[in-house]
Formats: sequence, structure tokens, C-alpha cells
Amino acid sequence: MKRAVLILVLLTVAVTLPPLYSQWTESRRINQIQEMKQQARTVFGDQLETVLSELETGKPPSVVVLYTGGTQSHLEPCGCYQEQSGGLPRRAHVVDQIRKRGFPTLLVDAGNIFDGKEEIDAKRCEVNLKAMSTMQYHAVALRASDLAYDEAYLSRQRAVATFPFLASNTGRGDFTQPFIIEKAGQHTIGFVVSEASEEVISQANVIVALGDPENAAHIDVVIRPDEIEATVSEDGTLHVGCPPEGKTLGVLALWMDSNGELARHYTTDLALTGEVGESEPIRQLLTDFYRDVATENPSHDSRLFAKQLLERQQENGYASAGACQQCHEQEYLQWSATRHAFAYQTLLKKERYFDAGCVSCHTTGFGYPTGFQIGDQNATLEGVQCETCHGPGKQHVGNPKKSNIRSGADTSLCLQCHDTKHSPGFDEVVALHTKDVDHSRQPMNLEELLTARAARTGKPTLELFVMSYCPYGVQAEEKLIPIVKEFGDKIDFKFQFIAQEKEEPSVQDITPFMSLHGYPEVAENIRQLLIAQEYPDQYLDYILCRGKKLDKSWEACAQKLGIDVAKIQRLFDSPAAEQLFRENITSAAELGIRASPTILVDGHKFQTTQLLRASGTPCQ
Repeated sequence: MKRAVLILVLLTVAVTLPPLYSQWTESRRINQIQEMKQQARTVFGDQLETVLSELETGKPPSVVVLYTGGTQSHLEPCGCYQEQSGGLPRRAHVVDQIRKRGFPTLLVDAGNIFDGKEEIDAKRCEVNLKAMSTMQYHAVALRASDLAYDEAYLSRQRAVATFPFLASNTGRGDFTQPFIIEKAGQHTIGFVVSEASEEVISQANVIVALGDPENAAHIDVVIRPDEIEATVSEDGTLHVGCPPEGKTLGVLALWMDSNGELARHYTTDLALTGEVGESEPIRQLLTDFYRDVATENPSHDSRLFAKQLLERQQENGYASAGACQQCHEQEYLQWSATRHAFAYQTLLKKERYFDAGCVSCHTTGFGYPTGFQIGDQNATLEGVQCETCHGPGKQHVGNPKKSNIRSGADTSLCLQCHDTKHSPGFDEVVALHTKDVDHSRQPMNLEELLTARAARTGKPTLELFVMSYCPYGVQAEEKLIPIVKEFGDKIDFKFQFIAQEKEEPSVQDITPFMSLHGYPEVAENIRQLLIAQEYPDQYLDYILCRGKKLDKSWEACAQKLGIDVAKIQRLFDSPAAEQLFRENITSAAELGIRASPTILVDGHKFQTTQLLRASGTPCQ
């Protein structure tokens, strides 16, 4: 007996230990990756709530000077990770939040604002100045690097700005001035770029130099366009700097005494990370700019792996992951649930799908004749597909050989996109990341995929396209609905039906819609939509109940769940019910979805067999 118990215990351990060990090692791997990446992701500046609390504690400041510098017309960070700081839409939002607190506020820039020699750079700088004009900047200093541009360029930029450019001894007095004096509350602030003139000294309570003044006499604060530690010099002048590329918004709060002289100050850099809101007008300004430049041909700089053998072969080309799937089904299924497969959807969410600099790493073959093209409505190369790692596969599809495809083992290729700017810390964990692209791994199921997407995007979208009388669709509902309930408001679940509207319905037609299983299915589809609209807490249970009793009356399931049958019938007979169904089936028609069931996660189509571990024959 004891021997039997011992054998049973050993068998139990032998069966349970390997999966538990596998889970432990996977959890340890993910934690190692997260920890090492987190260490490499520096957050610049203090949070908005911290800064506002400091300003609102005790006596309010006499003046708040918000400042930037060294931006080189950088519009915003790429958005590759949460800790990235900066961006004009966030800056505008923060400026607005501080102004709403009622502080006398001035907004200035310390220079190094222009960048690049190409036409696209000139347009980018114009967009930057338009955004700054919308934010109501009071002045922008021009440094030697800014004034090095020719007269035509500077005049073009000046025409966009609604604020003065400050410069000294430039010989360009037609669009610059040496200083500006601004009233803020009960006090006056003088902004200079070189030295404080007698006029400024006589009028201003506080004098602020933007840049690096030649003579710091009588100057209270120096705001430099480069990154320095805030310090007070021996003569009492406060020196502050700016992190590059507009990563933060400088905050300088000044408190004056009864004589109008500076008594104390508070200065910090305000973080512009993902937690900060965005100004919608500035976001739209940037989106319009991305759309405009997207129409231009991508430069050779946008192409990945241009020196690799397969990419240099003119007779080769890109075939898409669908072509690879024909021979590599298991590998395709594993890839389809990875972040690589969703890379383009990330751009859609962040509205960066027009930015060539982002598109090159979030699609396949961008910049090559047969690769992804911006604006292509029928693109088959969205996301980081097989050919990004393995090279263009046209020749391999026609004649599969190891010599005309890459193995994908060279992790140095990963670092062309996962560089220190876009993926800080990735180079240290690239060996740990290889398991994510190990095609021998079991493909993710729906729960695993939603969990992974939620961690990445915050709230993934799950869409089920179905016909209510389809047996395989009913089976999919039975497996999917408990998962939807489990995730609750952590996901955005959308229930979509597959049907068509008749082009020319006759007066004899019961309904203007067509569905595979006839009018009973159309009627049930509409009822389910009405129940979802009127009884959101019961409709999923109704669908589950109805799927088991499609050969019986719908009223039984409705009554069982406390749904008012008479109310649903009244709504069913109204024109609004037809319109509700018409709008619902539009999505399937636009996406060309005809098979029930079809599952989309964040716009990415999946096989039901993969996500739900279910099998059956789709209805179409």
C-alpha cells in the first residue's frame, strides 16, 4: 500500500513539475526583461501633480515663467515606450493646465530651435512654430545656429510665428529685436539675449536672459538651451537649462517682495510622459503634417537591412506572411499572436501611421518597390512579418532552398529597430527576447493574447463576427463569452454580424437583408442587437442560452433572464431596428469578412481554431 502511494506521489510530481518549472522559468525571463529595460528608461522631470502642488502650497508665485530650449523643432517622441517624455501636444496640455490655475504666466524659448537643411525639415520647423503660436509663446531667442540659416529660410519661418524673435547684433533687424518686456500680474519681466540695456534695467523687476549672455550684469536668471544643473552663481544669478528635443517643460516660479524685488524662486523640469494629456488642436496639427509628408517618396534611409544580400537582389521581392503560411503553418500561427504581428496596429492607435520614420520598423519592406507602401488600402505587409527577419522571400516561395532565405538567427539585425533611442536596454536582453520569436512555441490562446495586449496597449479590442444560426459560430460563442466576462471592462468587446443588404428589395420581401440561414437568422441577429442595447448585463447570457435552443422560441431564454419580451418585440417592429442592424453589418462588409466565426484582436484577424482551441466548418 505504501509503495503504491509513493508511486502515485512520484507520478503526480513527474506530471505537475515540468509545467510548473516551465511557468516559473517563463515568469523569471519576463521579469528579467522588464527589470533591465526599466533601468535603462530614464524618466525626465517631475510629474505635473507634484509641480502644481508646489506652486499652490503657501503664497502663490508672483510670476511663473515656462520655458523650452534646444528643441531643434522636435515634434514628439516616437511613442515606443511609456516613459518617453516630450511632445508638442503634451506640452500644450501642460501649459494650459498651469494657466488655468490663475498664475501670471509667461512662455518663452531659449533658442536652438531650427534644424535640418531639407525641405521636410523646413516644413517640420513651420509646424513647430505654428504649435508654439497656438500655445501663445511670448518670445523665442535665436542663437548662432539658428541665424546660420539663409535669409529666405528665416523669413519663411518668421511669417509663421506670431511671437517676436530675439537676437542681438545680427544685422537682421527686420525680423528680430534685442529684448522684450512683458507684464505679468503686478510685475514686469524683461527678456534679453545679450546684455541688459538701460531701458530694460529701468523698467523690469526681473531680467531673464535667453541663451548665453555676453554680459550677465543686472541679469537675474539665465535660461540656457542646453542641459545643465540649476545653479546660482557667486553674483546671485540663477542658471537653468533645458533637456534636448523638448523632453520637458521648464518651470521657473518667482516670488517678489513688497519692493518688487526677487525674494525666492522654485525651478524644475516638468515631465511630459504618457500620463500627461494631449491638446487636440496640436495633435491634429501634427497628424496633418504626417499625412502631408507621407505622400512624398520614402528616402533610402527608411529601408532596413539595405546592405544585406537578399535585400540587394533586384530580382527578389516581398511576398507577405500569407505566402509563408502555405508551408509554415505552425510558425505562422505562433507569429500571428506576437507583438511583431500587431506592430502596425500600434501605429494606428498612436496615429503615427503616416510617419515614415515609424513605418519602416512597424511594417515589412518599407522603402523597397515591393514592400509596404503608405496609404495602400489593401496592404498585405502590415506589421513585422516573416520577411523582416528572414529577408524578402519571392525567390524562396518559388524555389524553397536554405540558400535563398535568412535563418533569422542574427540578432544584430534586431538592433536596427530596437536601438538605444527606441528600445533602451534591449541590447542587454536581446538573448532573452529570442524566445518570443521561437516558432516552435505553442501559439497563444485568446486569454494569453488578451493579457499580452492589455499589458501593451491598455485596453485591447476584441471583435467577434458571427451568424447567429451558424453551428461553428455558436460553438465559438460558448468558448469566447466566458473569456469576455472574465476580462470585463479590461477589453473592448464588439459583437458583429455577417449579413448583406439587398440592392433592390421587393415589396414582397419580409426583410431588406440577406443571411446564409435565411430570415430566421436575420430576425435573431436583430433581436440579439436589441437585447445587447437594452439589457447589456444579460445579453451575453441570452446568446449562450439561445445557442442551445435555436430550434425553439426565443422568448423562453428572454423570460428566463428577466428580459421584457413585449418591449423587445416592439423595438423589433420599428424602423430603428433595421437601421441598428444595417450599421452593425457594415463593419464585416468593409473588412471583407464572410466567414462565421471570425475573430479580430486589435484589428488583427485570427483563426478560431488557434485562439479558442476549437474546430469546425465556418459558415460563409
